[in-house]
Amino acid sequence: MNQSSTNIQSSPALSVEHLSVEYATDSGPAEALKDICFTIENNQRVGLVGESGCGKSTLLKAIMGVLPTNGTVKSGQIRLKDTDLLSLDENSRRKTRWRDISMITQSALNALNPVHRVGDQIMEVIRAHQPVSRKDARTRVQELFTLVGVDPGRTGDYPHQFSGGMRQRVVIAMALALEPQIILADEPTTALDVIVQDQIFTRIRELQEKLSFALILVTHDLSLVAENCTHMIVMYAGVIVEMGLTR
Repeated sequence: MNQSSTNIQSSPALSVEHLSVEYATDSGPAEALKDICFTIENNQRVGLVGESGCGKSTLLKAIMGVLPTNGTVKSGQIRLKDTDLLSLDENSRRKTRWRDISMITQSALNALNPVHRVGDQIMEVIRAHQPVSRKDARTRVQELFTLVGVDPGRTGDYPHQFSGGMRQRVVIAMALALEPQIILADEPTTALDVIVQDQIFTRIRELQEKLSFALILVTHDLSLVAENCTHMIVMYAGVIVEMGLTR
């Protein structure tokens, strides 16, 4: 991982260059990110840490292309391999989500539709990006459930029928559905108890090592970063103040 990608010979998994983001507020524009620069190589697990309000979630939303309507990228580049994501129109950007870059959100309840079966929701993601039959998509969902440690016989269950930890595993399965190059995990265990948190982070680390995707993990817990990440980025007030190896 580097502060700038200008000296990298091969294309990194993700390169963010001089990114600045601001929000429109009643009292005028508020700068949320200021000249953010870093690169993440293939297979790296990067912990993104900092106090609440420092810009961590804004950075992930900017990378994912899901800033709220009052948020604007003022300058910079976000490159996924050789593709400048900020230069894409919304239709092209939508195609990159889940297929090339996916996200594990803080709350599984917010990520899953409560009135649809969880298997159908993951099938929808798969079939929106790949020309596969419902049968093949369902088989893929069952494989994903096995991969993340959920009984594959539960693809027909609804979100409320799962515990918090199991719901989060379903969201991880959805994030893995199209084998993306990079996964963004925004405090994925916030609402879970310590034991379940450890189980989820262990599973994410095992999957990353097996499938070789790059990972950005947002958390307040430095010990989790030390245990689960290869690199760390520290943010404060919308800027990067430190980055480097965790060991």
